[in-house]
Amino acid sequence: MTAALPVSPAPADRQDALSRAGRLLARLEATRDRDRETLAVRTREVAAAKGRLAQRDAVDTYLRELQQDANRRSVATFETLLTALVQEVLPGEKPVRLDLTTERGLPALDIGVERPDGGREDVLEDNGGAMTNVVGMALRLIAVVKAGVGRFLALDEADCWIAPDRVPAFYQVLEESAAKLGVQCLAISHHDVAGFGADLTVSRIAGRPETGVAIVGPAAACAAAWSPDAPGFRYLRLLDVQGFADATLPLAPGVNALVGPNNHGKSTVIRALRAVFYGEVRDSLVRAGASAARVEIGVADGRLLRYVRQPKRTPVNLWSLHEADGALVRENGTTLETGGRDVPPWVERLFGITRVEDLDVHVAHQKFPVFLLGEKPARRSAVLSIGREAGLVRDMQALQRERVTEDQRTIREGEREIARLREALGPLDDLDALAETLGGLRARADALAAAEARLREREVLADRLARSERLATGAAARARVLADLPAPETGAEIGRALAEARHRAALGRRVLVTADDLATAHDRVAALGRLPARAPVPRDTARNTFHAARLRGLRAALAEAEARASVLAGLPDAAPRPLLRPDAATTARRLAETGRRLAEARGRAAAARDGLAVAEAEMEMVLAATGGRCPACGTPVAPASLLAGHRHSGRGDAA
Repeated sequence: MTAALPVSPAPADRQDALSRAGRLLARLEATRDRDRETLAVRTREVAAAKGRLAQRDAVDTYLRELQQDANRRSVATFETLLTALVQEVLPGEKPVRLDLTTERGLPALDIGVERPDGGREDVLEDNGGAMTNVVGMALRLIAVVKAGVGRFLALDEADCWIAPDRVPAFYQVLEESAAKLGVQCLAISHHDVAGFGADLTVSRIAGRPETGVAIVGPAAACAAAWSPDAPGFRYLRLLDVQGFADATLPLAPGVNALVGPNNHGKSTVIRALRAVFYGEVRDSLVRAGASAARVEIGVADGRLLRYVRQPKRTPVNLWSLHEADGALVRENGTTLETGGRDVPPWVERLFGITRVEDLDVHVAHQKFPVFLLGEKPARRSAVLSIGREAGLVRDMQALQRERVTEDQRTIREGEREIARLREALGPLDDLDALAETLGGLRARADALAAAEARLREREVLADRLARSERLATGAAARARVLADLPAPETGAEIGRALAEARHRAALGRRVLVTADDLATAHDRVAALGRLPARAPVPRDTARNTFHAARLRGLRAALAEAEARASVLAGLPDAAPRPLLRPDAATTARRLAETGRRLAEARGRAAAARDGLAVAEAEMEMVLAATGGRCPACGTPVAPASLLAGHRHSGRGDAA
């Protein structure tokens, strides 16, 4: 016995297993490559973070020195500017000195004046109001420029503590400073400042609050001073705003002054500006008897900034920006119309008037004329952009602190992740060897598949050979059977005998039919024998005709039967016996059946002849009884002619 071969898995199962193994290997390789890349990135990040932390002290020292140097330069510049402004308005005043220190890592600024003995005095606490007015005005100008916001400044009674003879000098300094810095100013004053300077645009309050306050100013000259796209405010219109029913304040570039008696509505203009840009408003802003107060400010390109205070409606405050034709401005698909209690961001963005370090830099409040001098030193530094002058350095310091914190976190988390990645990558080092092994298995699988294909082809050939062998064996057996068959001549003789036997069988069937007819005729002749000796003259000629026709039919059938009997008499007693072959048994059975039927036919033919003889004898007896006359028509007739086709005549009917 041969040893049984191991059964290999089916090709589909083998390929499926290899495919699953390939997909799993691909996922593992992707995981390994991703972890390797992540490990490399984390290693670089941790190394860079450690390198930056190693330089931390040197960077901090450098930024600190850089900040101090920038602050010193800014402080020196501010000292020179403030001293020049103060001495221009107040000749003989002491020089302004700024002391820059550090509080909690941030610059802090002390503002004072230097006494002749070298001592320091605080501007707010140790000096008069005139000094405070001038220094406060200068600090606002510096804050507006250094903060990088909109260059507009509204001063309410900033000259209140300055001696009348020094007010022209104050406005002269303000004009020169505004022109150099590109700041548009609106100064509210109770002094008559007309003639103070050629570049000063003056408007006046007219009328009384109880009857309606108006503003009179050089509107045409102000409008002519603007180019269409130049930034700045063209006019300020007040409708139903406290004492103003409908008044327009024209504004020109540079310094604009609004003068008038006290309590006539000058500060209402400041309140309107603070409502528009700071959202600082109460219902008392609305004129008595009116439903809403409206403030309109003309801006560049013919546009109009509108603010509405409507106490009994929602929203209570509404800001909108309009084109020259009155249509609402759309920006990036958004209509610039916003309601609510807070100033919309687009107002701050387009016009730049906003609080700086939570201080009102642009629009001064009459009740708080002292700007920045009452604030803490650190806030002074931030507002005046001492820190902003060195803002880049301060931002760099903040970024350095954030970077240090981030680097420490990067090192802490990165080292943990590096350890995890290395641990995860350890078992994956053999993936390349596994890939090679899988490649070899695939090659072997391909070879097995090819061998199996060849084996299937050979199995098909073997099946074909076995079938051919079975067909050859069957053909040999049939050849042996055919060898025992008779010669072609014998087969032809058998065929002729079969054809003759079929013909004789057909004749036999016809003889049987004739015999049946003869039997019927015999019965009818017997009936005729019972007729009377002398036939009555028939009265129903049609019936006689019918019987005569039946007799003629019988005679014809009898003649045909005799002819068939004569043919059948020449047949042999038995059919020849053919040689047996595979299909000869059926033929033999058919021949035997044919012989049997032939014998039956011969018997019926003999019976038919006997019946015919009896019929003729009976017919002779009938004719003898009728005196040799036809029973149907009464004419003389011989027995032979009666059976051979006798025709009835009408004479018998007449007799």
